[in-house]
Amino acid sequence: MATTPTVEVIDLHHSYGSKQIYAKLDLTIEPGTVFGLLGKNGVGKSTLINILMGYLQPTRGQCMVFGEPSHQLSAPTRQRIALLYEGFTSYDYMTIEQIERFFSPFYPRWEKRLFYELIALMDVQQQQKLNTLSFGQKSQVILGLLFAQDADLLILDDYSMGLDAGYRYLLVDYLKNYIQGTQKTVLITSHIMSDLEKLVKEIAIVDRSTDVYRDSMSNFCQQFRCYEVDGEQAKIEGIHRREKRGEITRLYSFLDQQAIETKINKKTTPVEVSFEERFLGFVGKY
Repeated sequence: MATTPTVEVIDLHHSYGSKQIYAKLDLTIEPGTVFGLLGKNGVGKSTLINILMGYLQPTRGQCMVFGEPSHQLSAPTRQRIALLYEGFTSYDYMTIEQIERFFSPFYPRWEKRLFYELIALMDVQQQQKLNTLSFGQKSQVILGLLFAQDADLLILDDYSMGLDAGYRYLLVDYLKNYIQGTQKTVLITSHIMSDLEKLVKEIAIVDRSTDVYRDSMSNFCQQFRCYEVDGEQAKIEGIHRREKRGEITRLYSFLDQQAIETKINKKTTPVEVSFEERFLGFVGKY
């Protein structure tokens, strides 16, 4: 029996005036998937979140969440979604304990234990006010409120904003344990994805065009390759991006080494790169 996708985007078009953000976007996120929506700032990641949450109605096309049109989500369906929105606000005058008690009545599936599990990983007291916490600690409190909702779909919009490496790794470890053995779906938007490489299964990369690359994380890392070659290289079909480094040029492409060398008529050297370097090779540094 076929399951209903958690998120289904069909022929989505969206523009702000004359600036087109998406054109003919199709996207399916199945239950139990950790999905990364990648791209530099300002390319439309939060726009898609706003459409999925019903805050924006697309110019054309259809967005479904749990089988319902995103701009007509019922109250029970909204209760299945936990959203961490970029630029979140918090009640700084409350203590950690008070903010948990304040939020809990709004969510029928509230799991107090999940909130305090995350809080216990930090060196803070439950009676501390939020305005005494560092930005990273405050972010973890907000994430605790998100996990305690026990939602079926977690949307983390730019989760890494303001978090140092330690807090980002803490979140990744906790999130991995939190979803293990469940059918919870996670949609993460970010421009910093290196620490999530082993957690995210499916990706969509948004750049400054209306094209969106979609594949599994593993396929992207295996198939989008980097090569180095001496000297300048002209723009050639099949080479996604060229990056000059002194006397060496880096070529990023989905072509294999033999195909690249045939096109440029030169020997190349394959380069092992991190996921972040590969991602920047796809979208560009600037």
